[in-house]
Amino acid sequence: MEQLEQIEIDAQVLLEPEARDSAAAMAAAAVWTHDRDPEGINAFFASDHHIPDHKGFRSAVMSAADGARNSRIVTLGVKPTEPSPAYGYIAPTGRGLGPIAAFVEKPDQAMARRYIRDGFLWNSGNFIVSADVLLSELRAHAPAVESAARTAVATASRGAVSVLGDAFRQAPKVSIDYAVMEKTRLASVLEVDFSWSDLGAWDAIAASGEGQIGGHIFEDSEGCLARAADGMLVAAIGVRNLAIIAERDAVLVCDLSRSQDVKKVVDRIRHSSPQHVDFSRRPEEGLEVGARRLKDWLRCRALNRAGFAGG
Repeated sequence: MEQLEQIEIDAQVLLEPEARDSAAAMAAAAVWTHDRDPEGINAFFASDHHIPDHKGFRSAVMSAADGARNSRIVTLGVKPTEPSPAYGYIAPTGRGLGPIAAFVEKPDQAMARRYIRDGFLWNSGNFIVSADVLLSELRAHAPAVESAARTAVATASRGAVSVLGDAFRQAPKVSIDYAVMEKTRLASVLEVDFSWSDLGAWDAIAASGEGQIGGHIFEDSEGCLARAADGMLVAAIGVRNLAIIAERDAVLVCDLSRSQDVKKVVDRIRHSSPQHVDFSRRPEEGLEVGARRLKDWLRCRALNRAGFAGG
């Protein structure tokens, strides 16, 4: 809301009571839009994607909106710069805006090279579609998602920041790819040639040039990414191509070329130390509560020990 105020834009913020994957979230947005404008167009973009070419991005969205007005579900297909195994791929039927021949999952390195030779595009996972078309396709292919989203919007709290109703919790937890895109006959792709990253791993964040956070000192070190929590300082000497991520409860050090392997570590942590995965921080302790806890500690622990030692 602070960012919207800074750019002088009024907007409606819809909050999910719990995460139900992309299909339900997009359905709720489409219901809200359709209620206000039956011909309205929705543009769905992930908040963690990095697109530095603002002009090229806006131009692509406007072109995709033209396709959406012709009852197409348009996704942006990024022209690959390398055979990356980190992204899914799209097989287009031609250049420009046109139907999609196939979606393919993240390949290995060899298959990624083959895809690029065959003219495949990176799947950005962003969509531009009319609210009416999206809701119609959801009713056809994922009716429980559409129904839950419709009820959730109707029972949402009021205000500029609105929480969707509890019916949202009953929506099937499914991505828009599985719910609609792999089944619909309306899928189209618009090839774009601007720089894009989904920031899906630490090497992608480092490549964006905007990933450094917190205090750090590098001595005879190159190509490293450092992120330090508040109050922490990262120092590195004589190292190359490392991600050094220092959080309050854990530290990650990895070669940037092995960033995709962080998933293996996370899987091990889920079993060996689950409190370090998706934990919720305790609220800040107030002064009154902290003073009372300190007083209890002094009376029950510290002074008793001092008395015992002196006796």
